[in-house]
Amino acid sequence: MNIKTLSLISAALIMSFAHLTAVAQDADFPCDDMAQAALSQTPSDKVTRITSFTPPEVLERPRMRFPTEALRNGAEGWVQMSYVIDEEGKVVDPVVEDFSGHRAFRSSALRALKNTRYTPAMKDGKPTEVCHQSIRFDFTIGGATGATRSFVYQYKKAEDLFQNGDIEAAEVLVEKMRDNKNRNRYENAWLWNLDALIAAKKDDQVRIARSLSRAISSSRSHDEEHKTFSDDYKANLYQRLFVARTNLKQYALALQTYDDIKSLPNSDELIKPLQPMLAHIEEVSASDKNIAVAITLDEDDQYFHRLLRNKFAFADIQGELETVEVRCETRREKFTIAEDHIWTIPKSWGNCQVFIQGEAQTTFNLVEVAEA
Repeated sequence: MNIKTLSLISAALIMSFAHLTAVAQDADFPCDDMAQAALSQTPSDKVTRITSFTPPEVLERPRMRFPTEALRNGAEGWVQMSYVIDEEGKVVDPVVEDFSGHRAFRSSALRALKNTRYTPAMKDGKPTEVCHQSIRFDFTIGGATGATRSFVYQYKKAEDLFQNGDIEAAEVLVEKMRDNKNRNRYENAWLWNLDALIAAKKDDQVRIARSLSRAISSSRSHDEEHKTFSDDYKANLYQRLFVARTNLKQYALALQTYDDIKSLPNSDELIKPLQPMLAHIEEVSASDKNIAVAITLDEDDQYFHRLLRNKFAFADIQGELETVEVRCETRREKFTIAEDHIWTIPKSWGNCQVFIQGEAQTTFNLVEVAEA
C-alpha cells in the first residue's frame, strides 16, 4: 500500500493562503426517502394523501470556525453528531457520535450545530419534534493532497513490523501515532486502516468496526483526483465493515453498510460473498429468538445502538448504567435503566436508536427482544 508523500505547506503559508473548508453534511431525514418513494408511485391528484409530515429545512447555518491551533499544525478531520430539532426549529441535545482528528474540531462543530436554525417539522398541521438526525462536519485545508514525510516514515515502520508478524510492536507505534492529533485527512484514513488490520490480528471486532468506519469517513472528503484508497480497496473496507458489524450483532448498521456497498461500482460482485451473512441477518430478524449485543461503554461514557426491533432490554450489567434515551424519527423518550425491564417502542415512531450513558468500562448486554 503506497501513500502519497506530498508535504503540507508550512504553517505560515497555510495561515496566509490555504483555502479552508469546514462543511456540514446533513444526513437525509429518515422520512424523506419514504415520501419520495410514495410520490414516485402516486398520481398527482393523490399526492396530498401520502403523508401529513413535513420535514424541517435549514433556515440559518452559521459559518463554522476552523480552530486556529489545528490550522497552524495542518490538522484535518471530521465530527459526526446526532441531534434533535425541537418544535421551534432549534437544535437540542447534540451528541458527538464519533470524530477523527484534532479535539478542537468537536467544540467548533458543536457550537455551529447548536446555532443552526430550522423550520419546524410539521405533523398533522402542528409543529413537532424531530429526532434521530445525523450530521457530519468536515474540516479540510485546500492544497493538502498527501501525507507528511514524518507520517510516511512512521507508517512504513509500523507496516513493516506488522508484515513481519511483530503485532505488539506495530500496535505500540500506531498508538503513538494516534496520540498526535495534528494529522491531515489522508493520514487519518491510512492510520485507521492500519489500526483495523492490527485489530483483525487480535480478533477485536469492536475495534475493527470502529477503525474501518473511521478510515472510510476520513477518506470521504477527498476529491476524485486525490482519493486516498483505490476503488477496489475502498470496496474491501466496506465489505470488512459489514462482516464486523454482523459479527457484533449490530444488524441494523450492517444492513446500512450493505446498502452502501450496493451503491459502489461493480456492486453485484461485491455483495456475492456477503449473501450468507445477509441471509443470517434476515433469518435472525424474523426468528423468535432474542438478540443479545455485548457492549462496553468507552471513555466517553456513552454508546449508540441502532435498533433492528422495537423491543429491547438490558441484562448482565457489570458497572453503572445511568440513562437510556430512545431517539426515533418522530419521537424520543429518556428513562433510567432497570435490568430486565422491557421497553416497547410503538412502530409509528419509525426507525430508532438508543443512546446509553453510564460509567466508563461498564459492560452489559443490550437485548433486542423477539415479538414472541
